[in-house]
Amino acid sequence: MDRVRTGIEGLDTLLYGGLLRGDSMLVAGAPGTGKTSLGMQFLYNGATQYGEPGLLITFEEFPQRIYRDALSFGWDFPALEEEGKLKVLFTSPEVLQQDIIRDQGLVGEMIAEIGARRVVVDSISHLQEMGQDYRQFREGVYGLVNALKRESLTSILTREVRETEAIGSGVEEFVADGVIVLSRAYVRNTNMRFIEVMKSRGSAHLPIPALYSITEHGLVVVPPFQDPLFRYEDAVSTGIEQLDHLLGGGIPYGGFYLIELEGEVNPGIFDLGFAREALEAGDAYLRVAGKSDARSAWQALVKQAGLEQPLAQAIARGQATLLWPDGSAAAGPDITTTVSNIAARAGDTPVRVQVDITRLHSLLTPEDAQRQLSNLANFCRDRQAVVLGTVSPSAVPCDEMEKLRALADGIVRVWTDHNYSFLQVMKTANSVRTPVYSIHQIGQPPFIEILSY
Repeated sequence: MDRVRTGIEGLDTLLYGGLLRGDSMLVAGAPGTGKTSLGMQFLYNGATQYGEPGLLITFEEFPQRIYRDALSFGWDFPALEEEGKLKVLFTSPEVLQQDIIRDQGLVGEMIAEIGARRVVVDSISHLQEMGQDYRQFREGVYGLVNALKRESLTSILTREVRETEAIGSGVEEFVADGVIVLSRAYVRNTNMRFIEVMKSRGSAHLPIPALYSITEHGLVVVPPFQDPLFRYEDAVSTGIEQLDHLLGGGIPYGGFYLIELEGEVNPGIFDLGFAREALEAGDAYLRVAGKSDARSAWQALVKQAGLEQPLAQAIARGQATLLWPDGSAAAGPDITTTVSNIAARAGDTPVRVQVDITRLHSLLTPEDAQRQLSNLANFCRDRQAVVLGTVSPSAVPCDEMEKLRALADGIVRVWTDHNYSFLQVMKTANSVRTPVYSIHQIGQPPFIEILSY
């Protein structure tokens, strides 16, 4: 798709690269949230970074005030006007409607003079103040948007929103191709600013509130997620290709990763994928505290995935080990001792360890479970083995759960809400933090599909 970058990096991330060319984006917010500043930044970046001249149409600020405000961010609008990259027009709603909607007058001349590609109208709230009824206002906004499209302009239209006014019911919100909302909220007694893309017709976008601030260089948007600082070329697969991609390549060697499960998603889905990858790769595989009786959901999934015989063969030849499958934890060796023995036999072969942490806590005291997991994580980091644990946070004491999260190199949350299941990567060794994705359980491996927006 042909994208028009705003040049505000975090905002372009929320917009999957920028606005679609020729679209009209409504930017709504209360007074003081930075609507005009965002519009000016859109024009300045277009003129200086992307070779796209722009036009600023304002109903409430004289050009000298616009120049002063722009200069406070380091944007020299008069210099851009001299270079033919920008025009600032102070007019009235009535004149604008006559000029651009009827395709005659000064606005059209300005657009042609500089070859404008971008336009900001600040603000269309004034159109509503012309005393028009609902039908006339709708027709006026519709005519304005169509006129801007006719000129092949990508536009931002600002609108002032009262503090008590709900977003989503305005005429212009239906007419515009997209809606961005600027708002404020108190976070721990601090008044913070948030930006959210509520609508982007015909284009993917991330509909999540993102923190932003107004700095001396303009708006800075910080989305509540983090792309991988780097992607692993050599990592262990979770058995779910889409999840590997979100993690930045999979689980790194020496990594201890958690899958936190709350709700109706079967933990065996994650267990099975990890086991299947280990067996196919020929790695040494240890499953700790997993329920492996013939009636369990794990065994049903193993059979459905065609792994029943490969798993039995791997156990027979010593590649795979099941520790405490019958719940006799007290009578068996501890986890680290078993892993150490497996690692010694494996030599240079990678080792993968899978732990049902929820069941582990039901078999041991919280203190003993935490001690064994800590020892396991430290040993595997030294040995460059990989650990994947599944846990239900509600089944583990809160203080132990916090220790576990601190111990983990990576955390993936999975939960169910209103009959739908969701997934979010919260932490990884390469600094990934993703948006929330909906997930769907399917009837064949990998038994789960991660759905993008």
